[in-house]
Amino acid sequence: MTPKENFRKFFQHERGEWFPSFFTDANLGVFITGMDERAPRNQSGKDFFGCTWVFDPVGNAAVPDTSVPPILEDICDWREKVVFPDLDAVDWEASAKADKVDQYDPDKFNYTMLLEGPFERLHTLMGFENALCAMLTDPDEVGAFFDRLAELKCKELDILQKYYHTEAVCFHDDWGTQKNMFFSPDIWRSLIKPRIKKIAEHCHSLGMFFDMHSCGKMDQIIAEFPEIGIDSFQGQGINDIVGAMKKTGHSLSYNITPKYQDLEAAAAAGSLTEEEVRSRIREEVLSCAKNGIYTTAFVPVKTWWFPIAMQEAKACEKEIFTM
Repeated sequence: MTPKENFRKFFQHERGEWFPSFFTDANLGVFITGMDERAPRNQSGKDFFGCTWVFDPVGNAAVPDTSVPPILEDICDWREKVVFPDLDAVDWEASAKADKVDQYDPDKFNYTMLLEGPFERLHTLMGFENALCAMLTDPDEVGAFFDRLAELKCKELDILQKYYHTEAVCFHDDWGTQKNMFFSPDIWRSLIKPRIKKIAEHCHSLGMFFDMHSCGKMDQIIAEFPEIGIDSFQGQGINDIVGAMKKTGHSLSYNITPKYQDLEAAAAAGSLTEEEVRSRIREEVLSCAKNGIYTTAFVPVKTWWFPIAMQEAKACEKEIFTM
């Protein structure tokens, strides 16, 4: 079985021959030339909406520059103040060449990230507090803006399918902290859920899988993901993943980052040992892998326990696929 075939099984909610890895088994497109959802190549600068970003070395990523006034202060002004990027003005054949699509390994899975979903774009334009307030005070205007943004996202999907030969899209929109969602589940259901459904349906119409990346704790809504076309949830182990798996059965795959917070808290307290790292990772990975279609999503962090955690997860993988 090739990595491509193994990955396809994952998105079809079937068990393959190993945990698919986005770092080793995929032609990974993270930043698309000309599709500058954030500052180009994750550095400081402006995105294609004109929002200003600054590179944060601590997080190793660009973040909205809060020292610059937001483009949009009142959501009711979005039609006049927000200039949507002209995707037709970009030479996408040249972009694909610059991103070395012609060098993709045919045995690997074509997996492309699409950043700045509805809530992320809203708070990048308005600031976090104003975005949350707008969702409460002017839901109709927020909904209208999200509808316009969904149209842009669908057009981006057309481009990825045609020029990047994308097989699965990793759609980013963070919805929570490590304790709860940024907004109530009902607000998510009324403002965000129907727009994600529209985008996911368009993604499927193009023959691509839809992988929903969303950081934060959102146990209240994970069971609703399959009904709106989400094929896989790329999330964090702070959620009750085993509990969610019992609700979604084989209608949703899980691409999950282990509970880094628990390990880092124990490390900071000076109580974390190698034995405990292995024990915690083993319990988490085996419980998830036995209960559903699952792969580990290890995001590299600079800490002593990280390589041990990855090593133990690999050992678990061997056990799972020899059962």
